[in-house]
Amino acid sequence: MAFDLADRGIYGFSTTENLRFADVDANGHINNGAFLELLENVRVSYLRQIVRTGLPRFRMVVGRIEADFKRQMFYPGTAVACCRLIEAHDRKCVVGQGLFDGEGNCTAVQKVIMVSLNEETHRATPFDPAVRAMLDRLVASKGGIDP
Repeated sequence: MAFDLADRGIYGFSTTENLRFADVDANGHINNGAFLELLENVRVSYLRQIVRTGLPRFRMVVGRIEADFKRQMFYPGTAVACCRLIEAHDRKCVVGQGLFDGEGNCTAVQKVIMVSLNEETHRATPFDPAVRAMLDRLVASKGGIDP
């Protein structure tokens, strides 16, 4: 299934983030690093509140981040950061994310590969079958939230 990460309608999970003066760079707009922090906030919240709920303990780490910056944002203001699972595999899953300004314009999209990690060996390991089943359901669900 292909997802247009710039389409606000594909996301069922989001957070509203305040843009800070400290996030402004020398060009007078919100720094790209702040975009990544805003997207990290929603990703961590999504993983804790939606993905991990009711499952056996498992650990994931970021294996890759691919971000596309689409337009500027300015202080003061707010942004809506969105998140959903877009792929599930044996040892990894892909989180799709979008960042939207206060007017609803897409300002950035991001794909994050999360790798299943064995806590003892610190090496990639297959997901527990219950976890994998939940990941598959989230990918297939409307908005990335289990129905």
